[in-house]
Amino acid sequence: CRKMAEEVILNKSADGNHVERFLEYAEEVKKPPAPAPAGPVLKIEKSSPTQQIEFLRSLKGTVTCEAEHVKPEPGCEALDVCRLEGPQETQKVAEKIIACQTPTPTEVLNYFNNELKKRICFLDGGMGTRIQAEKLEEADYRGDRFKDFNEIDANGVPVSLKGNNDLLIFSKPDMVRDIHKEYFAAGSDICETNTFNGTTISQGEYKMQPVVYELNKKGAELAKQAAADVTKAEPHKPRFV
Repeated sequence: CRKMAEEVILNKSADGNHVERFLEYAEEVKKPPAPAPAGPVLKIEKSSPTQQIEFLRSLKGTVTCEAEHVKPEPGCEALDVCRLEGPQETQKVAEKIIACQTPTPTEVLNYFNNELKKRICFLDGGMGTRIQAEKLEEADYRGDRFKDFNEIDANGVPVSLKGNNDLLIFSKPDMVRDIHKEYFAAGSDICETNTFNGTTISQGEYKMQPVVYELNKKGAELAKQAAADVTKAEPHKPRFV
C-alpha cells in the first residue's frame, strides 16, 4: 500500500501502470470479501446447586494406602482438630453469635467438623476489590474524623489516605458492615475483618500507626454485627468471623 501511494503521489512507476493498480485496489476496498461463516454459538448456562453437588460427587475417588501405619508413642500423639468428634450445637452457637458473643473453640470445631461432612463451607470473597467497585475518593477515606489530616511523608509530599481501605472502618462503617452482609447473604459461612493492612508497618505508610489497635477492634465489631444480623435471620446456619 505504501509503494502504491508513493507511485500515485509522484505519478510515476516502473511500468507506468500505477493508476490502473490504484483503481483496482479501490474497487477491492469497496467490495471486501464475504466474512467467514460464524462458528457455533457458545452457550453458558448457570448450573443449579443440585447439579453442582452431583458434579462434585462424581469427582470423588477411592484411594487405598498399603504402607505400614506408624503409630506414635503414647502421650506423643498430636490431636488432629479436623477429626475431633463432638456434638453440633447449632442453636447454642447461633444464640451466642446473635448476641455478638464468641463461641468457644470447641463449639466452633464441633460445628464445622459436623457441617463439613454434609456440605462445602465457604469463606468470603475479596474485600479490596469489592471496595474498589464503590469508586471512592479522598474525602470518602478521610470522613469527618480525618478531614483535617495533614501529615507529610519522608519526601515532603502530603500523605494521601485514598486507598487505605482499612480506614473505611471509621469513615464508612455502614458500607463495610453491608459488604460483610453481602458475602454472608451470598452463602459465605465465614467472613474476614476489613483489616488486611491493620498493622503498624502497613499503616505507617499512611502515618496512621496510632489508630491500629482501635482499627482492629472496630473492624472485628463490624464483622460480628454483620454475622449477628444474618444469623438472626437464618439461625439454622450461623455465620462466623
